[in-house]
Amino acid sequence: MGQVNILAGSSFGLTKVIGIVLCLVAVGMVYVGIKVYNGFKIDFGTKANVPQEDTHIPTTAKIQNKVRTTMPDFNGQGEREIIEWTMVYEIDGEKYKQTIPDNNYTKGQIIDIKYEPDDPNDFYVYDKQAEEAAAIAAQNGEEEIPAEKNKLGLGMVALACLICAVGAALLLS
Repeated sequence: MGQVNILAGSSFGLTKVIGIVLCLVAVGMVYVGIKVYNGFKIDFGTKANVPQEDTHIPTTAKIQNKVRTTMPDFNGQGEREIIEWTMVYEIDGEKYKQTIPDNNYTKGQIIDIKYEPDDPNDFYVYDKQAEEAAAIAAQNGEEEIPAEKNKLGLGMVALACLICAVGAALLLS
């Protein structure tokens, strides 16, 4: 038996598939571009996961020591230095010592943290002033300040339109 070509007699080729893919990518880029324009931000530097139902209790911790770790750079560019800080806090007379990423802390600085009462080693650093300002604004019936418009989003939408035009040209060819 001979081979059966599914696309035989059809003008549907690789260029049309590429055109469809480009149009789909462009639609996704328009969506992300609009979100970015309206103030959506992604912070890849944040590692803390704050639970939805926050049962953590606020307290303070004292920054103690800067810890510098040198390790090989994975890009083969020599070595890389990672800076962290040790902090100490006390819960029910027991001291806890944790290491946190550098956030321009200084030795002896007091920072706000929240810890889980059942496991005081479960903690996260939080911005007490921002939390208090949001609570006061909510009490006064003030609305949140809308996010600043980011023109990068408009650039993404424009690029998406260009990609879509190329995809449509490939489909029509």
